[in-house]
Amino acid sequence: MKAHLELTFQPMWPHVRQIRQQVAAALESYGPQLRSAAVMTASELVENAIKYGENVAAAPSVTFALEATGGRISIRVANGSTNGAGVAELARRVKDMAAAPNKQALYMARLEELLAHSDDSGKLGIYRIGFEGGFDLALDYSNDVVIVTATRNADG
Repeated sequence: MKAHLELTFQPMWPHVRQIRQQVAAALESYGPQLRSAAVMTASELVENAIKYGENVAAAPSVTFALEATGGRISIRVANGSTNGAGVAELARRVKDMAAAPNKQALYMARLEELLAHSDDSGKLGIYRIGFEGGFDLALDYSNDVVIVTATRNADG
């Protein structure tokens, strides 16, 4: 089974729904649990690009790519950002997920932080991708462009 999808768009909220629909359609030959995990992952990454991204020379728009081949699914989202501190926080969360022996514990700890500090919000999506979606994350940041790639075995 193979699937391929590449999109470039301006960071606007209606694109989240479109991405969800297109990912679901592209992965219709895969099982519902995997398809649901990929749709959630794509949605979370695109939402982050819309919330935190900005137009920069090297990335005037958001780019999205889905590739499913050889038993692997890869979802990549790239957007501009000159917010070094914000990118560093994202990189820390991605690194924490990669190193976590128990992704559920990391996810639950973030939920508890949100409950304890009602003025704090968000920043749960990266943990959802790792725990609920079963995707591994990688981040690259250069020339004011953030690229987050989520990968997962298609058969597990």
